[in-house]
Amino acid sequence: MEEKNIVETVEVSNEETPKKPKKWWKTTLKATGITFGSIIALVLVVFLSLDLIKFSLYKEYYSMRDIICTNHGMDDNYISQGTAITDDGKYIITSGYMSDKTHSRIYITDIATDKTHYVKVNKPNGEKCTYHFGGVGYYNNTIYIASAEAVFTIPFDEALTVDEISMTKLLDSKTSASFIFVNQTHLYVGEFYKKGNYDTTNQIEHAGVTYNAIVEGYSHDDYTVPEITYAIREKIQGFAINEKGEILLSSSWSLSASKFYFYKKADIIETYGDYNGSGVQALNEPTIEFEGPAMSEDLDYHDGKFYTNFESSCNKYFFGKLFISTDKIVSLDVNTFVKNLKK
Repeated sequence: MEEKNIVETVEVSNEETPKKPKKWWKTTLKATGITFGSIIALVLVVFLSLDLIKFSLYKEYYSMRDIICTNHGMDDNYISQGTAITDDGKYIITSGYMSDKTHSRIYITDIATDKTHYVKVNKPNGEKCTYHFGGVGYYNNTIYIASAEAVFTIPFDEALTVDEISMTKLLDSKTSASFIFVNQTHLYVGEFYKKGNYDTTNQIEHAGVTYNAIVEGYSHDDYTVPEITYAIREKIQGFAINEKGEILLSSSWSLSASKFYFYKKADIIETYGDYNGSGVQALNEPTIEFEGPAMSEDLDYHDGKFYTNFESSCNKYFFGKLFISTDKIVSLDVNTFVKNLKK
């Protein structure tokens, strides 16, 4: 029997094997990722641009500003308010409250090392304090705190070494006690006013201007009646006075630029009338005013410079974390700036 060669013909097709269709969710996920990535990149570019632009927007502020130390606690639900520097210029003190309603705090920072210690603060009766703690001052080894329409004190040396401390009431104020400034001769306590948000009971009329907030100035010899009352504008966060009697006010509200008003003695309206047992001086038109980053707070003065901090870098507001140096305590050399304006 003959063998037969059987040749099988295999047909080769040029057509590609059909690809499996992509799953719709993968396409959607990729598109979403690209979209969100683009948005994040755009936001970063905007904030970086704003961070650079602010140096030109607030040119005057940055020309007189120096960074002193870190404003500690801003990553721990702490919202800093008060600013003070010790008489020897060694320590910066801040006061503030906690967004989670835990103990209000005082931070004491060694300027040379940037190391800090915080102490939890109790009311005079020993109960936990959750006050706003709008202002803090320092004089003669004593920390002064403005809050709850009163001024309280704490021994500095003790606050530097303990973890928790109780305040002692020094005086009841006729202001809401939003901020404080203390020097060798006087204690000044004032209030923040914004109609509808933070109303006050004080009102002074003079030369057609209505002032709804005041600063009381007490001599260290007598805390019963103020020696002087200053009538001030709305939205003031801080007050400080130098050895020449010149005054700086800080003003801020929400995300708007902070404003600073500097008054030479000649631009402070002379004493007139009587208010709560003292003469009155009005702070109306400043000698100069300038703007700075949002949310400036309480002021202090030491050795020719004013000091302040900003609450915008805290966890509650957050946006300040995206900008350079808003988590720092700063000094402002206003006097040198004013001198240079005359040249």
